[in-house]
This record gives sequence, C-alpha cells and structure tokens, in this order.
Amino acid sequence: MQPGTSGAGSVSRLELQIEIPGKGAILCELVRHLAPTTSRSILNNLPIQGRVHSFGDRFVYFETGLVIGSEKQRSQFIRGEMGLLVSNGSICIFLKDSRGQPMNPLGRITGSLELVESIRPGDTMVLKKPTA
Repeated sequence: MQPGTSGAGSVSRLELQIEIPGKGAILCELVRHLAPTTSRSILNNLPIQGRVHSFGDRFVYFETGLVIGSEKQRSQFIRGEMGLLVSNGSICIFLKDSRGQPMNPLGRITGSLELVESIRPGDTMVLKKPTA
C-alpha cells in the first residue's frame, strides 16, 4: 500500500488490529498527532486486552488499565472513530455519530464495523500489532 492511501506507511498513522477471539479481527488506524502522549502509552503497552462493554447503541468499549491524562479532548465523534475515556482508561469504538463525554481522540476503524456490532457481553477485545 502506498503511503498516504489510508495512512499506511506513515509515521503519524499506525495500523493496528482489534481481535475478538473466536469471532475475527478488524484493522484500525492510530493517528499519533491526535493525542501523541496517549498514542505513545498505548503503543508501549501492546497488546492490550479487556472485556467488552457497550454504552447503549452509541459505542462499545474495553478497559485498558492504563492511567492517561486528558489530551486534546473532544466530545463529538463519528461512526468508526475511536477515543480514550480518561476516567477509566477505556478505549471506545463509536457505532454511531455521538456527542457526549470528552475523550482523547485515537483514530478510526479502517475495516467494517460489522464485527464490532456483533459483540456480545462477555466477549474480549485485544488491541495489537497486525499479524502478517
């Protein structure tokens, strides 16, 4: 893939993978300039795994155990974007355009959200570097 086509090959956009064991995996993009300190902390702690929860039909999230402060927060996200909820260190994936609690922006899902929408209580999610 050429640099700039979806950010692949760029130093500011890093391709990661979200795996739901037993169900599949999707690709996502961590955009460093949105929240550089947050991005660095996440990258230094990969793989990150947690049990999935949902916040109504607006987003799904999993707790990372990371303690990260507020950074370039915003309170409006669109479908497919990812944010970090600072209060409990959760990575959130938005299923619909939402306005709400401020979060550190992380990036976006680059694959289909179908897998994320199929998540059920008790599933786990793993954020990691993509497998070859």
